[in-house]
Amino acid sequence: IMRLYSNCVNILDSGYGYNPSETYAPVMHRQEYNVGQSIDPEAFMNATQLIESKGFPCETHHPITEDGYVLGMQRMPQPSKTREPVFLLHGLLSSSDCFLTNLVNESLAYILYNAGYDVWLGNVRGNRYSRKHVTMSPDDLEFWDWSFDQMGQYDVPAMINHILNVTGHPRVHYIGHSQGTTSLFTGVMRNGRSLADKVKSFIALAPAALVPNMQSPLHYLMYLANDIDLVYNLFGQGDFLPHDGLLETVSKLLCPYEQKICQNLFFLIGGTDFTNTNVSRIPVYSAHDPSGTSTQNMLHWAQMFGNKEDTMKYYDYGYIKNFKRYGQVHPPRYNFSDFTVPTYAFCGYSDTLVVLQDCKKLMTLLPNVREATFIPHYTHLDFIFAMNSPQVLYSRVLKIL
Repeated sequence: IMRLYSNCVNILDSGYGYNPSETYAPVMHRQEYNVGQSIDPEAFMNATQLIESKGFPCETHHPITEDGYVLGMQRMPQPSKTREPVFLLHGLLSSSDCFLTNLVNESLAYILYNAGYDVWLGNVRGNRYSRKHVTMSPDDLEFWDWSFDQMGQYDVPAMINHILNVTGHPRVHYIGHSQGTTSLFTGVMRNGRSLADKVKSFIALAPAALVPNMQSPLHYLMYLANDIDLVYNLFGQGDFLPHDGLLETVSKLLCPYEQKICQNLFFLIGGTDFTNTNVSRIPVYSAHDPSGTSTQNMLHWAQMFGNKEDTMKYYDYGYIKNFKRYGQVHPPRYNFSDFTVPTYAFCGYSDTLVVLQDCKKLMTLLPNVREATFIPHYTHLDFIFAMNSPQVLYSRVLKIL
């Protein structure tokens, strides 16, 4: 496995023309792994265990969506219920773990709890905590017939409604990262005021709605977007990179010994600037992600990467299926003017997935942007993993709340 995976990493290095370990040698030397070091036990913990191991309280909740998916949520309840709850939603191929795997003083969930907030961590359909349905099994292909369209239409309303029912509060603060922002965009634009009025503020970390200029290697997926059959033949029609797959095993076993492997896993999504990253934590990050999604969702993102218009579109099934689903041969477009939630956006200068140009364009299309902050040297993953995030980012988040 090590030889095979190292070959894949070497291909990445040669294909993209650089080696992150060499480019950022001073940073890596300062925080590099000790060869043969034991695996951090947090690599093997789930969200509840991560929370409780730090001495915080944790509850598990399972709201059911209108279309039957059973979602896993974690709550860090406060004794006092005076403040509105804060709802955190993860990005693509991730889970609620991403808000918990940094050090206590650097992880957003713990920081919010210590500031007195009732913290709720969500998980969309298909990831490690949300693989159940009232009538279907993950072994059924129908179980995986969805993309971020349905996350917004069904998952986000189910989780927010559950939070409000449990807490008695009329609204939540919503903090999303990457696809976690996409899910609220699609949710509000599909459900309208019935959802928008339940969100007091929307803090969008690396908001992913327009990505025509992305520079991440993920943009090569767009070349597969027009051949759905090829994608399904290559990856299957079911789950994509589930948590119990090969990458998790590789991460846990090899990251303490082969730091180059884990750095390249991060490079695929987050970019190559490790300036703000505590690379000694990468074995823990990599053991928790990827956390799974559907192949159809990845296809939808591939379609997004190839979309050069200033708009988001519903999933494109092809002419015939589009007509059956939508009553027209082309997928409908989302209307950004319908997104009325008060929005506070944070974008990174070094983000190769949601590049600054696309983020700034999105800000001109949303009707209720209260504040847009552009952070120097921040990559796509720095918003959840950066060592300096408490000072650079989270201090401002607390002031907004």
